[in-house]
Amino acid sequence: MAITTTPPEPTAGDTAREARVVAVPRERRTVADLPAWAGGLIGAVLIVLVWWLAAETLYTDSHAIPTPWAVAKHVSSGDDWSALRSNFTPTIEAALWGYLWGDLLALGAAVIVLLLPPLEEAINQLAIVTYCLPPVAIAPIVVVIAGQDNSQAAPIVVASLAPFFTTVVGSLVGLRAAPQTSLDLVTAYGGSKLTQLRKVRVISALPNVFAALKIAAPAAFLGAVLAEFLGGGGDNSVGQALIAAQSNNDAALLWFLALASGVVAGFGYLLIGLVARLVTPWTTTRPGGRP
Repeated sequence: MAITTTPPEPTAGDTAREARVVAVPRERRTVADLPAWAGGLIGAVLIVLVWWLAAETLYTDSHAIPTPWAVAKHVSSGDDWSALRSNFTPTIEAALWGYLWGDLLALGAAVIVLLLPPLEEAINQLAIVTYCLPPVAIAPIVVVIAGQDNSQAAPIVVASLAPFFTTVVGSLVGLRAAPQTSLDLVTAYGGSKLTQLRKVRVISALPNVFAALKIAAPAAFLGAVLAEFLGGGGDNSVGQALIAAQSNNDAALLWFLALASGVVAGFGYLLIGLVARLVTPWTTTRPGGRP
């Protein structure tokens, strides 16, 4: 005779225990999970807020710190934009020439060090000297040597000196980061150091080179502005506009020019970063597979 048993009815305690086992904890979102644009927007809002508080509480008599709204009036002024265009055009041109010359010389110096190791110490000393030379001393010297007929000489020279050290160091680090196995393979097939440079080292160095070039772009522009402020450049330049605003005690215009200079320098950084993403797409993926 078969004996059948009926399973016991689940109790409230058993149901609660099963619910605790089945429940999946919710994923907590942190600030790091926010998109990049959201973090930038939050940072910009905080900066404007701190700026406004400082303008309302500090230097209220002299108005040395203008309110964001006073600076915004210059942003919405057509005359100011026209003057801004005429002042920034020669400065950007000088910065571009200095950026090209400085980086080309730096890349050439890095290649010479790689192909001719005995010259490494001399080129390293040269790079350190260019890094240690104060632009406030170099610009007036170049102005005197070049004369008033070559007003763009000082901005170009200072703009070329600003990125030299960074580009030399970044290029050398990148060129020396090539896989040794790939270099040995080129050597095994009879390749020279120049062949190693063309086939292996240049490709391996691109991420480091572009990282140095991104830093060099704003440095070149700000170097040109500094040279103009110290006597270089023509009558229409960012440096001369800063001097005029300072002489007129126009704090709002000074801040407007300073912010515009920061935007131009940041645009140069972003532009080189965009080129780097196009040329070296294998370096644009974050850890974890996120672009």
